[in-house]
Amino acid sequence: MDDHPRSPTRLSLLAAVDRVGAIAAQHAHASEEARTLVPEVVAALRESGLLAIAIPREFGGMECDPLLQAEVFEAMARADTSAGWCLMISALSAAMAAAYLPDEGARAIFPSPAMPSSVCVAGFRVPTGTARQVAGGYRVEGRWPFGSGIRHADWIFTAALVPAEREGDPPRMIDVAIPAADVHIEDTWHVAGLRGSGSEHYRLKDAFVPDAFTCPAPTAPPRRGGPLYRLPMLALVAPGHAGFVLGAAQRALDEITAVAPHRIKAWPQTPLGAHPAFQMDLGRAAVKLRAARAYTVDVLGSTWDRICSGENLSQADWVAIRTLTTYTTEIAAEVGTFAYHAGGASALYATSPLQRCFRDLHAATQHIAATDDAYEFAGRHLLGMPEPFQPMILPRDHAP
Repeated sequence: MDDHPRSPTRLSLLAAVDRVGAIAAQHAHASEEARTLVPEVVAALRESGLLAIAIPREFGGMECDPLLQAEVFEAMARADTSAGWCLMISALSAAMAAAYLPDEGARAIFPSPAMPSSVCVAGFRVPTGTARQVAGGYRVEGRWPFGSGIRHADWIFTAALVPAEREGDPPRMIDVAIPAADVHIEDTWHVAGLRGSGSEHYRLKDAFVPDAFTCPAPTAPPRRGGPLYRLPMLALVAPGHAGFVLGAAQRALDEITAVAPHRIKAWPQTPLGAHPAFQMDLGRAAVKLRAARAYTVDVLGSTWDRICSGENLSQADWVAIRTLTTYTTEIAAEVGTFAYHAGGASALYATSPLQRCFRDLHAATQHIAATDDAYEFAGRHLLGMPEPFQPMILPRDHAP
């Protein structure tokens, strides 16, 4: 990530990524076999301080701007995709819990403000569970998918719907924080991509959650921290997905570039790197990925500048944020597909990073943040058409 002011903590964070990334890469196959990050990788993440990248400084976090977050997530995904995904999910989930929960709940989750947090947080942000309001809190139950990193998480920060009090009124959405020990984790993560992320289903049955461990969603006003936490939900998490796919695609390019001089094509018995067609495809892929990274810097940088100036995001900003995740994911998957295809039969083997990047990038294309309707949103904006109500893009000062 370039062309924008950098935090003074940048170099130390990237050095921490190098240390953790080396361990994660060494255990990448083991994490895939376990279908969750192995203990050595989890321990390295906890000790690195990286889990606190987006937590408010009040709780020992670094409160890094979106551009630096994206750079860190990109670097970790480049080292190992499953570790990069789990870091991204935990760091952003922790940021929301730390910024929006009442003091009592937030301090229970992040009890040591004098040092960077090593707390792991998991949770799915779509409200597939329900919360019934009772004296002092809520009774929560339901089943949620995609609990990335849940097998090593300390806390779950997830969304639930509160039924309307009056007939005809819409339900409201809340976020709830629950100790990971209180949720039942199902063994469902038997998948093609992101195998090492441990993104299992989890469920709750009539669990009591005190008010102090709940907040409105997705428009909770920040209770602490700086302008970062005034970003609406989709803008707050945008650095995560974009950074991840850029890093995974760059790793695929790294691998095929290293392989090409030594991979001898059966016909005509010359190295892959000597073929003009491959050279052209490699150059095109590198330029496309660099363009996607430049678009990421442009969108995240302009969004950050607007929020720091005290403004709300415009409709044009929202078009850019929505399309950013979808576009970068499409380009990254295209680059990963090229690299895998060029890798030939040897890329089929489980030991090949090319097949892992290919699978994990295509897993990222299935994420709710990367859907094609982002382009519909952009098209409606260009045509001057009214936009249907979308709570995920409401400014936080609209919160109840």
